[in-house]
Amino acid sequence: MLPEAVETEGLQDRVDALLAQPDALSAVFQPIVHLTSGKTIAYEGLIRFPASSELTPTQWFNAARRVGRGVDLEHAALCTVLSGARGIPSDCPVAGNLSPSAALEPAIQDVLTFQGRPLIVEITEHEPFPDDLGAGLTHLRDHGIRVAVDDAGAGYASFTQLLRLRPDIIKIDGELIAGIDEDPVKRALATALNSLASELQAKLVAEGVETPSQLQTLIRLGVEYGQGIHLGQPQPGADTSA
Repeated sequence: MLPEAVETEGLQDRVDALLAQPDALSAVFQPIVHLTSGKTIAYEGLIRFPASSELTPTQWFNAARRVGRGVDLEHAALCTVLSGARGIPSDCPVAGNLSPSAALEPAIQDVLTFQGRPLIVEITEHEPFPDDLGAGLTHLRDHGIRVAVDDAGAGYASFTQLLRLRPDIIKIDGELIAGIDEDPVKRALATALNSLASELQAKLVAEGVETPSQLQTLIRLGVEYGQGIHLGQPQPGADTSA
C-alpha cells in the first residue's frame, strides 16, 4: 500500500472513531458585541475536540473532508453547538459555522429550521461558493435564519462572493484586524467593507479584536460590531450572559 493510501486510511479510521462518539465534541461560545456600548448582541459557537487529540479543529475538518465525511462532521458539530446553546437566553442569537456544501444539505437545513431560537449561519471559506448558494439558502432565510459570510477579505470570501450572496452579516477576517491600528492599507480595506456592508444593509463584524488600540481604531472607522479575546473569551454556554 502506498504511503498516501496508508495516511488516508489512518485519517478515515480517526474520523470514523470520532463520529462514532459525538459526545467527544464540546462547544464554547464567544460573544459578538456592539463596539461602542459593549453590549453582547449574539454568540458564536466554537467546536472543541478531545483534549487528547493533537489535531486542531481546522485539521479535523480538513481531514474529514479529505475522507468524504466533511458534511457528517459539520452536522455533528452543529448539533453540539445547538445543544450547548441551551444555557444562552432563548432570545439571543447563536451563530454556527457551515461550509457551503453543509449549508445546502437538506438534513442540516432541517436541524436549523426546527430550532426555536434566532440563529445565524456563518458560511466559511473552506471551499468556493457555488453559483446556487444564495438560492439554496432561501429556505433558511424564510425561517428567519440570518446568513453571515465568515472571514471576508480572505480566501474565497471575495467582494464578488459578497455581492452574489448578499449576506445579512459580513465578518472581517481576523488577519485583517491584526495590526489594523498601524497599517493604513488594512484600515482602507476595512473602510471599503464597511461601505459595502452599508449598501447591502448588512451588519459588519470585526473578528480577532485583541487589543484596546484595535478596538478604538475600529470604532473610528465606523465598524459597529466585533468579536475577540479583548471583548470576551469563549466559554461554555451555561456560563454566558447576554
